[in-house]
This record gives sequence, structure tokens and C-alpha cells, in this order.
Amino acid sequence: MAEERPEPETEAARPAGPCPVSTLATDWAILDDQIAGGWVDVTAEPGLALALDALRNAVMARAVGVTAGSVSGAAFQAWLVGLHVSIADDPELDEDARTRHLRLAAEGARHLLRYLTTLRLSAD
Repeated sequence: MAEERPEPETEAARPAGPCPVSTLATDWAILDDQIAGGWVDVTAEPGLALALDALRNAVMARAVGVTAGSVSGAAFQAWLVGLHVSIADDPELDEDARTRHLRLAAEGARHLLRYLTTLRLSAD
């Protein structure tokens, strides 16, 4: 008796509109450019780069918390998973920060796996 697997999502089941992770990747890139400019611009408002960095981190956390709907979104999510794993390996971080980054990596990996299995492999 063969094991029954749930039916994968079809093309029709994909969310309408742009990929939420790709949209967040665009926001991240804009913020990243603004932050880089803020660190080198001595006339920039004090604390602006730090505030933008906090916003960028929130965008990154959101991007690992949703399932991608495009190849570019999945690629960004895969990069974020690797980034969080790498950050968690930093021996200078306290245990709470390491755990937080590992949890973000695990959440991103779950959503990336969902994309790969339900959206990309549904043609099989």
C-alpha cells in the first residue's frame, strides 16, 4: 500500500499579485542602500542609519516568515537563511541572540521548503 501524499498546490492556488518575499527583497535593497549612504555621509542625521538598520532587520524577519511565490523571492529567502545561520555561529553573540537567529533561519527554511515542494515541484 503506497503512502498517500497531500496534493501539491496548483498554479491556480498560487497567491495573486507579486511575490511577498520579492517585494520585501526590494524594500531590503532600498534600505540597505540608504544605510550604506548614511554611514559615509557625515552630514546625515545622527541615528538615522541605526533606525534604518532596525527597519531593515524587521524586513528581513518578515521575509523569512512568509512563503515565496517566485524564484527571486525564494533565492532571497535562501540567502537570508544562510545569513542567519552564519550570524548564529558568531562566538561573540550571547546565547539569546544565537537562538533568535537560528529560529529565524529555521522559519525561513520551512517556508523555503514549502515553496520548493508545493509551488515549484507541483508539475511532477
